[in-house]
Amino acid sequence: MTTYHVDVYRDDRWWMIRVPELDGSQGIAEVISQARRYAEIEPQARDLIALVADVAPSTIKLDLHVTARNLDITATAEQIAADRVAAAEAERRVLDESTRAARELKAAGVTLRDIGDIIGVSFQRAGQLVAR
Repeated sequence: MTTYHVDVYRDDRWWMIRVPELDGSQGIAEVISQARRYAEIEPQARDLIALVADVAPSTIKLDLHVTARNLDITATAEQIAADRVAAAEAERRVLDESTRAARELKAAGVTLRDIGDIIGVSFQRAGQLVAR
């Protein structure tokens, strides 16, 4: 598996894809491709490298660096992904704690309407938590 650094930047309506390690290969001064949509960047980069370097696409690992108007999109996307993971974990903890509290309150004889008010959900949701 070979890792290739890939620089991607926005140029008008296109994502320009450049692989600096391949510059000068086969007499090509600068190896560049383009993609119309963001989702096309990785496959286009992989195909470009496979063609120029004459390697199988499955042996290529990409180190993408995507920018647009000086915004490092790669870092932003990685932070968003990490935040989503953290949010999902927090949501799971909230659900577990809400379920535990709802069950304990129900066992103590508290009504579903009051349980909902206490833990900040509707009485219907309180019933679902108790039954969970």
